[in-house]
Amino acid sequence: MSFLQNIFQNDPAITFSKILVYLFFFLVTSVAASFYYDYKKNLTNLKKIKSCEIALKDLIEAFRSIENLCNEQKKILDEYKYILERHNHEISRLGDSLNKDSNITLAIKMANEGKTIDEISNATGMSSDEIEPIMKYHGK
Repeated sequence: MSFLQNIFQNDPAITFSKILVYLFFFLVTSVAASFYYDYKKNLTNLKKIKSCEIALKDLIEAFRSIENLCNEQKKILDEYKYILERHNHEISRLGDSLNKDSNITLAIKMANEGKTIDEISNATGMSSDEIEPIMKYHGK
């Protein structure tokens, strides 16, 4: 307590006003320093945000190029799929044609041997309407 008595002993009003002025300057300096620190921190954050935006734009471009490549690959695969389906149909058609040819050859051979329409139909799987012309031209 003696310290406070010594400070206020001469003229307490002047001492009190000096304390208020020093306190005011201390607060103004503290506020100014905090504003300056905040300004510097905002600048560094702004730089980081800009670099993140640039990186994000680069990623978007990379994804777009990958998307374009995937679309091109999809088109190529669709073309190959179409070609394979055409080949598959052609192979099926040729197989059916070959099977019919062998059935017709077998039906002609059986007609030459004198077999009946029912026997030829059971052996070849052909209908009687298909076998009748063969019987007319090749049957005995």
